[in-house]
Amino acid sequence: MTMFYVITHNFELWPDAYECSGNYIVPEARWPKFGIFMGVSGTCFLILYFLCFIAIIKIKSTAPTYQLMFLIAIFDMMALIIGSLIFGYLTYHGIFFCQYPLFFFITGVLALVSWFSNCVLCVLLAMERCSEVDPKFFLSFLFGKWQFSIVRSVFFAYAIIALLFSKPAVFSPVYSSLIYDPLIGKDPNLYTNPWIVYNNSFVAITNTTLYFYLCYYLLVKYRYSTSMWLYKSNRQIILQGVLLCLFHSVTAAIYEYMLFVSSALEIGIAGHVAWQANCSCLSVVYLTLNRTIRNTVVKMVIPKSIRAKYGWHIGVEEHLAVEQAAESNGISLVNASAAPVKYNNFFVN
Repeated sequence: MTMFYVITHNFELWPDAYECSGNYIVPEARWPKFGIFMGVSGTCFLILYFLCFIAIIKIKSTAPTYQLMFLIAIFDMMALIIGSLIFGYLTYHGIFFCQYPLFFFITGVLALVSWFSNCVLCVLLAMERCSEVDPKFFLSFLFGKWQFSIVRSVFFAYAIIALLFSKPAVFSPVYSSLIYDPLIGKDPNLYTNPWIVYNNSFVAITNTTLYFYLCYYLLVKYRYSTSMWLYKSNRQIILQGVLLCLFHSVTAAIYEYMLFVSSALEIGIAGHVAWQANCSCLSVVYLTLNRTIRNTVVKMVIPKSIRAKYGWHIGVEEHLAVEQAAESNGISLVNASAAPVKYNNFFVN
């Protein structure tokens, strides 16, 4: 029931768990409106995330923060392609497991790997942020140069093990969500995956604890700070942490509930929407709260000539270029388009 079995058996699924009977009747369940919503929203967020991903590459930072952001972006975009575009198409057309069993199996494996990997990466990112604001944080040593290379290697090993040896979840257009039983009349206990239980419990508890500590430390340590820059930075860090923790914890909690309790259709839809929100929220966070990434994206999207025309100078280097242009003309005043303003245009002797 794993990808390892499929690869070593000529891409044939294990018949005892995934073989559809000859008299299987395909359910008539289609949710075209929800399928369109998934496809359109996923496309929009994927475009935004791709721009942020290119910006992260352009920054060329080797700091652990940016390495984690780079990896999270890869798995988030993979999840958006699978969870929004592919699953949106399946939902719109009402395509079920027995029509394309191998395709459903592989997409389920990749969706689960993206979730497992993202959970670990987001916990590491939370640890790294805690170590940044608090040098005495007990896990700060993990982000040293050689220590972090070991952490990165352990993560890749975990992702490969999850890819090859974890039972997949299978998308069901009936619930418009990933479920564990493909609903083909087999024993549901076959599809139980304890790995999901441990992972979701771990991420919900750990992420909440780490971001609670981060927010508490910032609020207590700097509550009396008079620095507006420091106040704004702390507020942004806290808001990023709250958003990321919220969507991760909600998604994990909903899927934990669905694993043990027979759930209504609305719960499945809510879980899938929460998962997609979790995959896309960082793109919005980067563009609204991360000035470095936002400025890089603006430079890529809006040509410099248009920005200069309206006096929209992005980054220190462009502002310095404007000041140098003014100084080279022997003046200290420039207009909105960065053109020097000569006083004798306005004052005559």
